[in-house]
Amino acid sequence: MAASRNQPLERVLEAAIEDCDQDKVTIGALLDMFGDRSFGPVIILLGLLVTVPPLGGIPGLPIAVGAIILLFSLQIVLGARHIWMPQFVQKQGIECSKLENARGRVKPWLQRIDRMITERLTWATGKIATYGAALAVSLLSLLMIPLELVPFAVAAPGMAIVLFGLALVARDGALMLAGFAGTAAALSLAVFLVPWGTVAGWL
Repeated sequence: MAASRNQPLERVLEAAIEDCDQDKVTIGALLDMFGDRSFGPVIILLGLLVTVPPLGGIPGLPIAVGAIILLFSLQIVLGARHIWMPQFVQKQGIECSKLENARGRVKPWLQRIDRMITERLTWATGKIATYGAALAVSLLSLLMIPLELVPFAVAAPGMAIVLFGLALVARDGALMLAGFAGTAAALSLAVFLVPWGTVAGWL
């Protein structure tokens, strides 16, 4: 399934809910749904999982999502022709009921954001920009681990990831540039707000 350039946020979330099987939608199903080279729509949905309430507040979810995004984005950086995911990762998923609850809460906001997305500054969405976005998304996925210690802070890297995904789906260069700005903001949050002494104790 190809992601539409019209209403990309709402359509990606709706597609995931429609594809729910046995009470949850899995990572493997998402890859089948969008195609294993559809970097944009997959990271839109994964970014939404840690940005949209109540999903972002599920303990441990940001770390799990970050690990999956990292595995996905690094393969893009390395030029993989097909995305590979271990079977145990493909079986991971989110309950359909939680997606339904999230849709009900944020649908009006998604519709407003979708109306502002358009094809523009396409020079900022080419191959070099896509490679840079994959690098940035890899960094953002790593930042989710320490930022889970700061209440609601994982929404910052999550939103930057969503911006990159939207930029790639809609060929919106303005959103691509916003994604890089969001990456810088998330990195600043991590530097100044994360209790790094606690993180060092984990190692």
